[in-house]
Amino acid sequence: MAKDCENKFLINHKGTEQTQRSLSAMLPENLNLNDFSTEDWMKFAYNFASEVNYFSVENAAVPSGNWESFFIEKEKITAFLREAETSNRLSPHLALFVCFLKLLEISKAHFNALTKRHLDFYYNEILQIDKKAPVADSVHLIFELAKNFSTSKVDEHTLLEAGKDALGKRLQYATDKEVVVNKATVGALKSIYHHRKTNNLNPIEFNGLFAAPAVNSADGKGEPFKADGNWLPFGYPTHFKPSISLETPNLGFAIAAPTLNLGEGERVIQVIFNLEKSIPVFNISQLIDCIDVFATGEKDWLGPFKISASTKGFTSVVGNKTVQFCLKIDKTEKAIVPYNQEIHKENFETEQPVFRFLLKTQQPEFSIGYQLYTELLQKKVKKTTVKVSVSEAENLQLKNDFGTLAADKPFFPFGTQPMERSAFYIDYPEMFSKKWNTVSLHASWLNTPSDFKQHYIAYRKDDNNFNLSPNLYFQTLYFNFNTVTKKYAKPAGLTFNPTSSPSNLYVTGNDYFKAKVSVENNENLVTVNGAFPLFTKNGELFESNLSINNANYTTGKNGPIKLSLNQSFLHALFPKVYALALSTEEDTVLPNEPYTPIIEKIALNYTASQEVEFGVSQTANLEKIQLFHEHPFGQAETSETLVPTYCAGGELYIGLENTEALQQVQLLFQLLEGTENPLAETFSSAEKISWAVLSNNSWMELSSDYLLGNTTDNFLKTGIVTIIIPREATENNTLLPSGMVWLRAKNPKSFDAVCRFINVHAQVITATFVNNSNELSHLKNGLPAETISKLTERDSAIKSVLQPYNSFGGKPEESDESYYRRVSERIRHRDRAISLWDYEHLILQKFPEVYKVKCLNHTKGNDFHAPGNVMVVVIPDIKNNNAFDIFQPRLSTAKRNEIQNYINELNTFFVFAEIINPDYEEVEVTLGVKFNTGFDENFYTKQIEEDVKKYLSPWAYSETSVLNFGVAFHKNKLISYLENQPYVDFLDDVSVKHRTSETSAYIEKTNVIPSSPKAILVSAKKHFITAVQSKCSEQTPKKPTVCLP
Repeated sequence: MAKDCENKFLINHKGTEQTQRSLSAMLPENLNLNDFSTEDWMKFAYNFASEVNYFSVENAAVPSGNWESFFIEKEKITAFLREAETSNRLSPHLALFVCFLKLLEISKAHFNALTKRHLDFYYNEILQIDKKAPVADSVHLIFELAKNFSTSKVDEHTLLEAGKDALGKRLQYATDKEVVVNKATVGALKSIYHHRKTNNLNPIEFNGLFAAPAVNSADGKGEPFKADGNWLPFGYPTHFKPSISLETPNLGFAIAAPTLNLGEGERVIQVIFNLEKSIPVFNISQLIDCIDVFATGEKDWLGPFKISASTKGFTSVVGNKTVQFCLKIDKTEKAIVPYNQEIHKENFETEQPVFRFLLKTQQPEFSIGYQLYTELLQKKVKKTTVKVSVSEAENLQLKNDFGTLAADKPFFPFGTQPMERSAFYIDYPEMFSKKWNTVSLHASWLNTPSDFKQHYIAYRKDDNNFNLSPNLYFQTLYFNFNTVTKKYAKPAGLTFNPTSSPSNLYVTGNDYFKAKVSVENNENLVTVNGAFPLFTKNGELFESNLSINNANYTTGKNGPIKLSLNQSFLHALFPKVYALALSTEEDTVLPNEPYTPIIEKIALNYTASQEVEFGVSQTANLEKIQLFHEHPFGQAETSETLVPTYCAGGELYIGLENTEALQQVQLLFQLLEGTENPLAETFSSAEKISWAVLSNNSWMELSSDYLLGNTTDNFLKTGIVTIIIPREATENNTLLPSGMVWLRAKNPKSFDAVCRFINVHAQVITATFVNNSNELSHLKNGLPAETISKLTERDSAIKSVLQPYNSFGGKPEESDESYYRRVSERIRHRDRAISLWDYEHLILQKFPEVYKVKCLNHTKGNDFHAPGNVMVVVIPDIKNNNAFDIFQPRLSTAKRNEIQNYINELNTFFVFAEIINPDYEEVEVTLGVKFNTGFDENFYTKQIEEDVKKYLSPWAYSETSVLNFGVAFHKNKLISYLENQPYVDFLDDVSVKHRTSETSAYIEKTNVIPSSPKAILVSAKKHFITAVQSKCSEQTPKKPTVCLP
């Protein structure tokens, strides 16, 4: 029973608000020692006069009445005094009496101030606790130089004009320190954020990378804000703002190499990366859609192409220590040419052809792509290999002994009368400039005989029968004996011996004609094949198929291929044979004209490869293959890892224009303070936003020698970052757009662990108010923006002064009310945290940004009987302040830690106080609603949802409503509230559900009560409203009217 009572007390205890500290009894003016007014005194005089005897002159011994008649009757006093204010018709004695009472007000006021004088004497003289003095406010000012000045010094204590105060005196501000103003400006703001999922309960939250090319815009891409906008400096994941999602950046790698110069034909490319460390094995079929490949074309980028699991002997493999991709580019695709910045844009520093491999990492569509990226992070590349295979290259450079030949139409490779050693040259600079492995030539011959032996059957070798007649000589050389007639038969007794394969044939078969194949290397011919047969029968056609392997020829100094005939095609013999045939006495078959080789079509196939081992000091070798990282906003050459590294967290890039080395730049980060997510993991004492500058595509961390000051507290409050631009900073980078010096602010925490930004400015100076006996009313609300616009003493180097925002940090002198409250609380708690009252009032006094405090004694977590532990629940002040979530306002972890450290210094060593945010328990409503006639259903469906939220969380909609502990929720009251709305006809199927945490399920209830003393009931972010349609009564349909003729 005792435990139930204790827990009930904790639930019923509502905590203390800031407004509850101001008790009227604490103010001296609320206790007057003399609070009689003129009317009261006149009533007192009238009543007192009735008790005083009146003695006439005639009889001084016996009273003849009292003095009432001399005064106004008390029922008429109010009217008398009202008339006396405007009328001069008063009797003399009453006029004197009223004047006396008016004069008495002076002494009355002095007398009534006795309590204040006593209190002030005790607080000031005895306790010696003074009022807090006014605190001067400060402003951020932006200085702009005149046109002909590059720098100008602004001295410390330089005065600026801020108009006049209520007394007509000049308001002046003085610069806090000496600053050298220069021309540096903020030219661009970009960001990239790598989100790692933290909430497994959110179905639309995924890991991923998100880039904003213009982070200071409405959509992250440059769209202007419709009103005064603010933005998240490191971007955000898609689930945070699904309606305006940021781009998934281009991430991956690119490779440039001479071997990739592929002008034509069917091209197969394989790139192989050998890693130092293993990665898991990936299914290539799943990766195909996650990788887009682009190549440099003549007029633009070609692609996207897709990788292949396997093609023409090449395979793709990802796993262990190998990343190997292959792809095929069809013959119909245009040429792949060297990179040209004017045509291809981007930022590659190379003159070689480029292939870009871009990973798609969008979740959940390309989760395997994101997984590959994360596995490749920080995996160093040991060796890179590029292999290509080209088929059917036809734009060859051909020539023979007589000149250049055109490859696009039939041509005579050895001339029209080829002789022995006639040469045919085949050159293909694309191939010979590379380290080719194999080359094969395929030629189709035109107008060939069906059989070379039969075509040249009439061509016979001479057996030295020079003494015979021409007729007989021809017969002995060329006669085909199987066609001999009876009259030419040999004498009787001799045996007839015909043959179809005479021994004296020149052309003995289709392989008779051969050529010597040579390759020129370093201006010397190297023989590859001494007797290459020119004609190979393939069906009805003759072809030539020549294959050559690279014999360690010098890359770039070999080629062309030379074919030199080993025999002539007997063109010189043809006239002789033809003349002999004509000189015979008998009819003979004339010899065929020698075949003149003519090529109808010739194509070249080749394979080539390159490889480089990174980390090996071979500069010449490293120049052959270039590996680039594909960053969101550019590219950078690398020899380390395959993909760029972006760890979890965000990076803000600030591009500075018109800067010089060793210049000092003051950057103002104007923040929307209070907009950080209090639930996000905050920075520890050792953690911070790190700063770096881009130098030759590498980030150089800024040491304290260059990072002179930072008052932003890890982007949790508005402040200035002062940086000296190092000598190493460069503008000609490719990682980010050139022409600017780039700074990087790196955040290892969540995107919402910092405040939203309003803007970033350069050339900012802080100035502080100078009190020249001024009236200080401006300290209460601050000096309005754009009040300060000029120096007190004009400086020709300064073109303009701009005050973009209100002043800050100013506080007027402590009021009497605040002073008396502070001191009286101090007397009670004695600056020690013992009771609940002490904890709550100490925190409220020290931290005005806290609106409400509830102290739970002997409590730890959900254990409400934990001696030695105190849990303090704090609620921030959301009035006129920014809140990350107005429905569930919370203090940040950093602020709670600050409060916790403060209060634990004031309590005993035997007690530990923990500062927490409330447990917000969501209430979700589901209902059907029938709207009154004439109300737009779509609009009022949203309106009733807003009204439900307003009922459950009124503080989110009205400044007069506050958050309270222990408030229960009743379903019938909600129904009554909604049914009283003018647009509601009736409600149907109202369901109320309650959950105690984000990880718990909703439970339907009729009456919802907070589950613990730490809890507050709030509206869910989404309610489910369904418009109900009226049920039509069943009616018998009327018969259609029949028209009479």
